[in-house]
Amino acid sequence: MNKNINFDSQPMAGSLLRYTLLDVKALRITALETGSERDFIEPSKSHLLLLSVSHGGNLVIDGHLHALRPGTLIICAPGQLIELTNFAGLPFELLLLEFEVHAFPSGNSAARFPFIGEATIPSAATAAHLFDTLRSNWNRDSAASRLRCEAGLLELLSLVLGYQEQKTAFALESARLELERRYKEELTIDSLAAIAGLSRYHFMRLFKDRYGKGVSEYRTELRLTEAKRLMEGDKPLLISQIVYEVGFKNEAYFSSLFKKETGVAPAVYQRNQKLKVAAYSWINFGQLLALQIIPFAAPMDHYWTDMYRNKYKYEVKVPLSHRYDYNYNALRQAQPDYIIGIEDLIPPEERARLNAIAPTLFLRNEDDWRRHLLLIAELLDKPEAARKWLTRYDRKAAATKESLSPLIRQDALLVLLVCRDQLYVWGRRAGTVLYDDLGIPAPTTISELEWKRPIQPNELAELAADRILLHVEGDEAAQALWSRLSQSQVWRELAPVRGGKIHLASGYSCFEAPWSDYAASQHDIFLSNVPQLFSSHLE
Repeated sequence: MNKNINFDSQPMAGSLLRYTLLDVKALRITALETGSERDFIEPSKSHLLLLSVSHGGNLVIDGHLHALRPGTLIICAPGQLIELTNFAGLPFELLLLEFEVHAFPSGNSAARFPFIGEATIPSAATAAHLFDTLRSNWNRDSAASRLRCEAGLLELLSLVLGYQEQKTAFALESARLELERRYKEELTIDSLAAIAGLSRYHFMRLFKDRYGKGVSEYRTELRLTEAKRLMEGDKPLLISQIVYEVGFKNEAYFSSLFKKETGVAPAVYQRNQKLKVAAYSWINFGQLLALQIIPFAAPMDHYWTDMYRNKYKYEVKVPLSHRYDYNYNALRQAQPDYIIGIEDLIPPEERARLNAIAPTLFLRNEDDWRRHLLLIAELLDKPEAARKWLTRYDRKAAATKESLSPLIRQDALLVLLVCRDQLYVWGRRAGTVLYDDLGIPAPTTISELEWKRPIQPNELAELAADRILLHVEGDEAAQALWSRLSQSQVWRELAPVRGGKIHLASGYSCFEAPWSDYAASQHDIFLSNVPQLFSSHLE
């Protein structure tokens, strides 16, 4: 489905333009080593068209994440920053076309293509055919080959415009626009389905498929976004006024819903959002949330979870990249009140440049998450908020520990991850909630391990674990690896397997990248999930 599209563009705009193909590049991305999963496509003065015919990898365009799959087609405006990530490690190919757009009939003045964003070519076979035609003909020194490439570009652009003009898409868009126009009212699903010319069931299914949420959820998001807007400015409305202004009928219900969606009560949100804090690194986002502060600037391309993008896209006015010059220019223009980062991830010269923009705090990796929280609270003059949060967290941990004690006793717990092509075990820092906050013993064999390390099946017995918390990733390769492991003699002979002390905990994003979410708010979420993690025994 398309994202970030300007639907105000006139459907006929594309027919009043002329196009010139400048370059064609086929990028083949193979499995990369950990730590080098990211690359940049240099900003172009012209439009770029990117076509994918395989699964794997993501594009981050001006801070917005796009997952690549067969038929994904993205049009980028001149100057957009494009990051290519491959955290999954799967090889994939990407075709990059650089082209100019000119207004007709003059033909000389530069113009903007009427569709900027992501589209999907309905037929993967069509996408693959055009991919191969352009790739194989561009470097051939013949007029015929050049014309084939020009024709390929026009075909792709026509598919983009055709995609935009699809009848069902426009019908859904008409209903969505009506919902946006009248979000304060209680428009029924039947009335919206009638606007789209669809049955109630078909409309509900297509609406959720296209926009990622149902009608009621979408309307709630519209209302809450408008409520947030009304809380801003030098003379914001009172909460009691905002409730009815955006379509709610009950202030208590509004406050409860607002806190559920944002994690912050409306009055606290209104007060704290006056503070413009830049969370320079992934980790800093979750550290600020514990203090009930949503960052004004932050990376929004978390590859292991979409929580931040879904919940905080309104508040994060400045999506940050992983490129220093881009971030520096963005922050210099935005002028935040504070900048918080991780010292080890930012070169000294970059830290000095950031310090010239606003007061900064660069946290050390060797310090634990509690110290991170207290240092941030001190910088932002919120030490009492941090102490209260930690007190509440410790009470919650103590209650959880007491409830688990009859089950776990003094069993040494190993966290085992089954990933796409490898088994991993967690170290003490990755499992800090389990090992430090809940006091569950860790196998002595991992006492020096911080985050995680790969392990072979025949090494598992040597770790001397009494109990295993097992997480299996959802992709086919990981499922196949788990199937082989679970049927192996090595696995069946493990003491925790023979003793029925295996807990299967799949589907939790916290297992994907604990080093990138080593933060108070994420540990709180993990702690809340702990009882459920241990409720499942694998027979």
